[in-house]
Amino acid sequence: MTTGVSTTRPTAFFPRILAPFDATRRHLTPYRAVLCGLVLLAVAAFVVSAVDADFGYGPDELAVWLLVAVGVSGLATYLLAAVFRVPPNSDSWLITGLILFFVVPGGSVDTAVATVATAAVIAAASKYVLAWRRRLILNPAVAGAVGCYALAYAGVDGLSYPFWWVAAEPLLIPMIVIGAAVVTLVREWLLVAVFLVASLVTIGVVELVRGGQDLSTWVVSSPMLFVAAVMLPEPLTSPARQPHRLIYAALVGVLMHCQYTVEVTDSYTLAFVPEIALLVGSLYAFAVRLATRTARRVRLDVETASLADRTYVLRGEPAGGAPSFRAGQWSSVSVPRWSAPVWTGSRRVFSFVSAPREAPVEFGFTVAGVPSSFKAALIDGRARRAWVDEIGGDFVLPRVFPAKGRVVLLASGIGITPFVSMVRSLDGADLSGLTVVHVLRSSERTVYDDELDSARGASARVVTVIAPELADGVDDPDRLAELVGPDIAGAHYYVSGTPGFVERTSSTIRHLDPSTRLRPWRIHTDSFTGY
Repeated sequence: MTTGVSTTRPTAFFPRILAPFDATRRHLTPYRAVLCGLVLLAVAAFVVSAVDADFGYGPDELAVWLLVAVGVSGLATYLLAAVFRVPPNSDSWLITGLILFFVVPGGSVDTAVATVATAAVIAAASKYVLAWRRRLILNPAVAGAVGCYALAYAGVDGLSYPFWWVAAEPLLIPMIVIGAAVVTLVREWLLVAVFLVASLVTIGVVELVRGGQDLSTWVVSSPMLFVAAVMLPEPLTSPARQPHRLIYAALVGVLMHCQYTVEVTDSYTLAFVPEIALLVGSLYAFAVRLATRTARRVRLDVETASLADRTYVLRGEPAGGAPSFRAGQWSSVSVPRWSAPVWTGSRRVFSFVSAPREAPVEFGFTVAGVPSSFKAALIDGRARRAWVDEIGGDFVLPRVFPAKGRVVLLASGIGITPFVSMVRSLDGADLSGLTVVHVLRSSERTVYDDELDSARGASARVVTVIAPELADGVDDPDRLAELVGPDIAGAHYYVSGTPGFVERTSSTIRHLDPSTRLRPWRIHTDSFTGY
C-alpha cells in the first residue's frame, strides 16, 4: 500500500533542544566525538595551567606529556601494526594517547615522561597481544594504566603510579560541560547515570562506615566524571546488550569508590584504584562476549553495489563462518587502511540486513552529498576487506513473536534495514500480527521491495509512504493511526530512522497509545545518525 501526505503538528520542545546535537552526529562518529571532547579538555587544561599559579603543572610540562603520550602511542601503534600486518584504526591511537595524557603522568618531570611513554607502549601492544581471535580484551588505555600500576608496585625505578591529574578542581567545570556534550553525542546517558548513581551510593556507604571526607571532596578528587564520559562507554571493550552494560557500569562505579583492598600475599595487596576497577569491568565485558559468542572479530571480503538513489548495499563473505547476531542488531564495521590519513575515521555502525547465520553478510547505507572517505572507499571498490568488530543492541523482536503478540515496525529511509533482517529471519512464518510502515522522501529511494512483498504475502500489513514531510517524524496521532491500522492493542512498537524521526514518532506513539506511558518498554528505538 502506498499513501500520500498529511499535515503535521508543531515539533515537540525536547527534539528542538537536541537538534544541534542531532546535526553534529551526522558528521561525527562516536569515536570522533570522544576525540573532539578530549582535544577540548586538553585546551582547557593548557588554559588553566597558564592562568592558575596553583594548578600544579605548567604549560611546558603539559606540552611535553602530551607530545610523549600521543607521539609514542602513534609510533608504537604503527610499528606493531607493520609487524602484525594489520592496518591501525586512526582514531584509536589518538584517543588512547590523549587519555593517557590525562591519566598517567605526574610527579617529577623525568618520572612522568618515562611513565607516560611506558604506558603508551603497553597500550599499543595490548591491541595486538591481549586479543582474542583479533578482538580486544582490554581498553588499551586501561591496559597502559594498569601496566604502569603493576610496574610501579613492583618497584621498577623511574616509573610512578598513574596520577589521574585530570581530577583537579580547576578542571571540574570544563569536565562537566565537555563530558555532558560527549555523553549526549554518543547517547550513553543511561550507562553514565547508572555509573554515577552506583558511585555516589558507594561513596555514601564508605562515608557512613569510615567518614573523613565530604561529598564535594570526593567529586573533585575522583576522576569519576572523566571515567564516566570518556572511558566507560568505549564500545569495543564494554558489553553490547543493555542489561550487561548496566551491570558493567554499576560494577565499575562500586569498585572504583569502595576503598577496599585485597590481600594477595603477605607483601602485596590489591587496591581498587580507578584503573583496576576499569580492568575488572573490561574482563566482565569480555566474559559476556564469550558467553554470547560475540568475542570473535569477523573478516569480510566485501563488495558494494547501488541499491537506489544514493543508497548502497554492502555484502561481505565472512571468513570462518557468519557472525552470531539477532535480527535487528547492529555491527561496528571497520575498514582500516594504510593510506587513510590520521584524521579520517575507519569505523562505522551499520544494522544487519541479512538474516542470522546467512551468508553473505549484508548491510545497507546511504550517502548525503559528498560521501565520507569511509563510504567512498567502499563505493568505489578501494576497500575490499572489512571487519565486524562489535555486535550489539537490544532492537530485537520479542522471543514469542510471531506466535504471540503484535509488532509495529516504523522506519524512515534507510532505517528499514533492521526490519528487513527481521522479515528475512521470519521467512515462512505467519506474519498476520506484523505491521510495517516505511516512510520515504521520494520514490527513487525505494528499497527492499521484494522483502516487503514477501511480508505482505505472509499476511503482514505493509504500508509504503512517499511523504517528505513525514521523513523527519510523524507528528499527527490521527495520521499515525491511519498508517498502523486499528488492531494495535498491546503492540510492541519499533521505530528506526534519523534521530528526529525516532524522537517525534515515538512521542506520537505515546499520544496514540497511552498505555505505552505506563509500559515504556513496548517502544523500541534505533537512531541512524548518517555519518
